[in-house]
Amino acid sequence: MSNSYTSASLGESKVSTFNPSAKYDPSVNDAKSRRQLVIDPLSSDDDSDEALESQRLNALEEFEDGANIDPEEGLPFYQKRRGKLIIAVAAIVLIVLAAIVAVGLSSTGGDGDAKSNASGINSNSVPTLPPFPTEAPSTLRPTISEPEYSPIEYIIPSAPPIPNVSGPSFDSIYERLVTMLKLRGVTNEVSFTSVGTGAAKTSQVRAAEWLVRNDPLRLLGANSKTPLARVFQRYVLVAIYYELNGANWKNNDGWLSDDHECRWYGVSCADKTIPSTSLFEAGQSQIGQLTTEEQVLVQLDLEENGLSGNLPDEIGSLSDCTVLSVYGNDIAGTLPSSLGQMVALNKLWLEDNEFSGSLPSEIGYLRNVDDLSFYENQIEGTLPTELGQLTRLERLWANNMRITGRLPTEFGMLSKLENLYLDVNFLSGSIPRELGLATNLRDLRLFRNSLGGTLPINLFSLTKLEILYLDTNKFKGEIPNEIGGLLSIKDLQLFTNDLTGSVPFAISLLQNLQILRLNANDLTGNIPALLGTNLNLLRVTLSDNRLVGTIPDSLQYSSSIRRIEFDRNSLEGTLPEWIGNLDELLTLNVANNRLTGLIPTSLSALKQLEEVKLEQNDFSGRVPREWCELESLSNGILTADCSGILPEVECGCCTSCFEIMVESRIGGH
Repeated sequence: MSNSYTSASLGESKVSTFNPSAKYDPSVNDAKSRRQLVIDPLSSDDDSDEALESQRLNALEEFEDGANIDPEEGLPFYQKRRGKLIIAVAAIVLIVLAAIVAVGLSSTGGDGDAKSNASGINSNSVPTLPPFPTEAPSTLRPTISEPEYSPIEYIIPSAPPIPNVSGPSFDSIYERLVTMLKLRGVTNEVSFTSVGTGAAKTSQVRAAEWLVRNDPLRLLGANSKTPLARVFQRYVLVAIYYELNGANWKNNDGWLSDDHECRWYGVSCADKTIPSTSLFEAGQSQIGQLTTEEQVLVQLDLEENGLSGNLPDEIGSLSDCTVLSVYGNDIAGTLPSSLGQMVALNKLWLEDNEFSGSLPSEIGYLRNVDDLSFYENQIEGTLPTELGQLTRLERLWANNMRITGRLPTEFGMLSKLENLYLDVNFLSGSIPRELGLATNLRDLRLFRNSLGGTLPINLFSLTKLEILYLDTNKFKGEIPNEIGGLLSIKDLQLFTNDLTGSVPFAISLLQNLQILRLNANDLTGNIPALLGTNLNLLRVTLSDNRLVGTIPDSLQYSSSIRRIEFDRNSLEGTLPEWIGNLDELLTLNVANNRLTGLIPTSLSALKQLEEVKLEQNDFSGRVPREWCELESLSNGILTADCSGILPEVECGCCTSCFEIMVESRIGGH
């Protein structure tokens, strides 16, 4: 048996030799004291060799057998095996606790990486234990020689990886947003499935990506509580921006900035109560419906702002919008049917764009709308009968387009309709009698279509009607005397049709009438004798008919009249002297009739004349020299029969001279 050992447990190479002369006291019972006696030669005074030898053998036997003797006795705690094990376990527990704390900090929002760094946690490495001391403290007892043994190696397990504390990933938030956009009907599947390898991203995809990744407001940051309705509102406006080339607008102040979208140019909002459910809470069961106050879009005004592209379907999600105005731009494509979802709309102004296709029937859902304007687009097809459901509608402007088919009889249900503009289209058929039930009509314009049939009597019962334009159609038959029921009429234009018969006497009773245009028909008979009793009359155009008789003297009482146009008829008699009293007269056109006599000298008093046409009659005399000095006529039109070898009229300043034709004396028309 070896009597020496290496004290490896202390990490030293020093060897201690056993001292056989050390003394042993059998009265000492505790192992620690006995171990001290063995190594301390000064602890006993017994000089007996025999006793000493006996004690030495007993002590050595006890030492070798290890009976009640701890080989680590006297070592510091952290150098003992048990101490090392406890330290290793404690280190593992600390690492796990640190990871849990880091995850908890990230769940409170903000930047997870920044919080990890602030707390001293490095997610790329595992914390290590402090190194064990290489030297024993000076207070330790002297080392002893112990039997040689191999130290036990304790392996500290690796700490689990610290989770990503930056919150949900971009992809997961994006997918969540797109899913909710589809589920809530804000967008459609096509907008997010038409993107493939090498394909250009749709405006909807770009809007969703911007909202998740680039929005300065970070509305969709980790654990965001932003109401879903607010997120949808911002998304729709961003989609509109991308779809209508917002970067090239005349004014795009604030758009895609860190401002609230209600501060972007053209956007107006009002405080409203909305559901408080956020993107990350949507779909979770809740007790009751929680709400919050938020600014909600109520008006979008982007008229004449350089918009181009197509109006996106997402615009229908602006369900609180009361005014949508994008007129005067270059927006093309078909009108989205989603417009029917904007149930709060009062005003929808889409005129003067490049829209095509037909009017969607879903417009019939806009039960609060009072003003619809589509004019000057490329819209075609028939008028949807659903328009008759808009019982609050006051103005419908759908002129200058390519509308075909008949006027819906359902328009008679529009009891609040005041203005109906359907001119310059391709409408056909007759005017439905039901239109006479729209008793609030004030302005009806159906000119330049292909409407036909006779003029409906019911139409002339509209006592509030002030403007009626039915010209340039295919109406036939006589003008009914019931036209006198238009008590408020100011502007009556029936020219360029196939109307026959005489000018009804009832027209003379329309005391509010200012403009009367019946030209280019096939009217016969005399001009009503009392036509001029209307003191408000400003214009009378009866050209291109087959009227006979004389110019009625009652017109002298229409002192405010500005235009008298009786040309291309068969009127006879002389040019009345009283015409010189019509101080406001701008146009006097009596060409191509059978008028005779001298040109009245009283006409020289007319100082505002711009157009005088006297040719193809049987006048004689001289055109007033004062007319040649009128600045208005110098830039206007003055014509007479002042040509030929023997001109009938002398005119030194006429813009055109005619030679009277024999047939004009006979036929008149």
